[in-house]
Amino acid sequence: MNKNFGGGRNFSHRRFAAGLVTAGLAAVLVMSACDSTEQGHAKEVTGHLPDLSFSLTSDQGQPVTARTYKGKVLLLYFGFTHCREECPISMARLARVMHLLGEDAERAHILFVTVDPERDVPGELRRYLMQFDIGQATGLTGNPDEIGQLARRYRNAFRLHFPPGGDSDIMHGDVIYIFDTQGRARLLATSADPEEILVQDLRDLLPV
Repeated sequence: MNKNFGGGRNFSHRRFAAGLVTAGLAAVLVMSACDSTEQGHAKEVTGHLPDLSFSLTSDQGQPVTARTYKGKVLLLYFGFTHCREECPISMARLARVMHLLGEDAERAHILFVTVDPERDVPGELRRYLMQFDIGQATGLTGNPDEIGQLARRYRNAFRLHFPPGGDSDIMHGDVIYIFDTQGRARLLATSADPEEILVQDLRDLLPV
């Protein structure tokens, strides 16, 4: 992988990402642990995270904002198309969740935000998501500052990793941020959460 992570702003993005790893991810984990929920269900975070807000570019090359998806339950995930571990597993499980939702899947949507905007151009994001056969999913990209702003807003963490004798990689969390139909942060989940229970949690957020 090119070491110029984030469009040639290597130093600034390493410094930013390192801060997120030490502070942001810890904040997310502590926050999710503080809220007691029924075992196996996504963690309740209502009031702990801000409403969804962003201005990015979709995998169709169109400018989009949080208002573009208003009226749907949203599942926000930070990843990248060259990820070899967490992302394929997470996206496959989210595809399964959407399948289990049945007709209710039309009222939900997955937002896959790249943390590798240098390589993940709109067309690359679209090809990646098509592998999972998810009709209700959109890849989002932007410049490094826009991605960084969104990551900071939700205390997400990612950083460059240089394994011995291998290519550089991006380490990132496996957190799924779930927003209700009004764009309010409501739940935190991971790909390890049982799919059937996550479906139940999502249905609880859908208007009757």
